[in-house]
Amino acid sequence: MIDPDHHLWRNGRLWWIAFTVHRGHLQDRVRFSLGTHDVEQARRRRDEVFARYEEAEKCRLSLRLRPPANRASVEAQEAPR
Repeated sequence: MIDPDHHLWRNGRLWWIAFTVHRGHLQDRVRFSLGTHDVEQARRRRDEVFARYEEAEKCRLSLRLRPPANRASVEAQEAPR
């Protein structure tokens, strides 16, 4: 299952994005506010950001689309039975 909120987190009332960009042997960690409190709008903005970076010359994104194993197990334990 792909996490619909991959690379997003809520800081206060606004959604933020975080990902890694690879340019040859260099890596840059990118983090910034998406300027919205609406998760649906944050997802759309995230997808637009990824599209722009993927179009950039000599730029490769490092994306984790699935939740970490420990996060999934924690969520499963917290689910109502």
